Order: sequence, then C-alpha cells, then structure tokens
Amino acid sequence: MEPQLTSLAAQAFAAFTLALVGGLHCAGMCGGIVGALQLNRPREVSAARLAAGYHSGRLASYTLAGLLAGVLGAALYAADVMPVQAALLAVGGVMLLAIGASMFGRNAWLKRIEPAGAWLWHFISPLARRVYPPRTGWQALAAGLVWGWIPCGMVYAALPLALVAGGPLQGALVMLAFGLGTLPNMLAVDVAVHGIGRAGQAGAARSLAWVRPLAGAAIIVFGISGLAHAARVAGVAGSEHPAIALFARICHH
Repeated sequence: MEPQLTSLAAQAFAAFTLALVGGLHCAGMCGGIVGALQLNRPREVSAARLAAGYHSGRLASYTLAGLLAGVLGAALYAADVMPVQAALLAVGGVMLLAIGASMFGRNAWLKRIEPAGAWLWHFISPLARRVYPPRTGWQALAAGLVWGWIPCGMVYAALPLALVAGGPLQGALVMLAFGLGTLPNMLAVDVAVHGIGRAGQAGAARSLAWVRPLAGAAIIVFGISGLAHAARVAGVAGSEHPAIALFARICHH
C-alpha cells in the first residue's frame, strides 16, 4: 500500500488534532497519573526530568502501537484481495468522519470504546507496579512506556488511522503525531500539579474552542475523500462521477 503523502498528512493531522482538542479527556484520563507521579517524586530527581521521562516513554508506546497497526494493515492490503483493500480504505474514511464529527460535540463515544483494550492492560499492568513510583529518570521512562498502553478511547480512535496509513513507518508517524498532540494539555497538567498555571490551562482550553469546528470540518472533508477513494477502488456503481472523483483527489491522486 503506497498512499500519497496528502493522505498520510490527513491521517496524521486528524490524529494530532484529535489529541490536541481532546484536552478535557486527556486531563480527566491521565491527570491523576501525572499527579501521582509528581507528588511521589524523590527530591533528587527534578520535576522536569521526571516529566521528560514519562512523556517520552508514553510517546514511544504510542509510536510502537502505530507501527504494529501499520504492519497489520500493510499485510492485509498486500493480500491483494480487492474487498479487503476497499474495506481498509473505508475504515480510514469512516474514522476520519467520526473524529471530525466529534469535534462539533462531546466525545462521549471515546469512553465507550475504552473497555476494548482491558484484556491487554491485564497483562501489562503488573509491570506498572515494578516502576511505580519512579525513583530515577530511567524508571520514569519505563513508567511512561507502560502508561502508553492504558486503555484510552482517544488512542483507539487514532489507531485505525495508523492501520490504513500504508505501512509500519506511516503507522508509527500517525501515532507519533497523536502523541505530540497530547503534549500541550499534559504538560499543562504537569504545571498545574505544582500549583501554578491552572488559570493558564483553562485559558488554553478556551483558546482552542474556535479550532475545534474548523479542524472538524477539515477532517470530515478528508473522511469524505477517503470514502470516495474507497468507492472508486471497489468499483462501486457511479463512483466515476466527476463529483466523487473530485472528492477522491483531495487526499488520493
């Protein structure tokens, strides 16, 4: 599978924006983890070093998950079975539509899909107890690596984009973009834990309010483009209509 750069850029943009504007979900889901890690921080380890460790580990886990999803997607696409290829393209389009639409309202659907990863966390959670609370920068990195696998609806919403990104590297880039999108909100939580910046965090959330509908509209267009491309690949009747071809060319040449 060799998607055009514009398609990969659309998927990475959607993943990044989902994480960036999902600040309340991030704060609610992971704010307690940040608080626990920082409030149990040993004096000899700076708050910045601890944060750098666990956030780096968290982003590494997201990137690895994206790589694995990209491997699976590329293997399915390489089977050269047209219905499978068309279905993968449609999955990407549908997820873009869902992510875009969610930016016009609440993200309650994200919480509904979180139990899907509970089985994996059952096997990984014992590792968390070995590195909590982290006493060194390296232990903070290990804690972040484990943290990245905690069941999270936003992660599960972004992973299908990595699945259809085109390969391992592309999938990894999509989930790295997602991880980078979480950083502003999570760093704000880090600052808030130290008793400053709470007003700044609320102000940052308000400043993103106008971004949500604009980003949502753009991602919906990307989703329509993906579905139009899937229809053309599958040879759906009427998919050669000029309007459908025009939408398909937005992200796929």
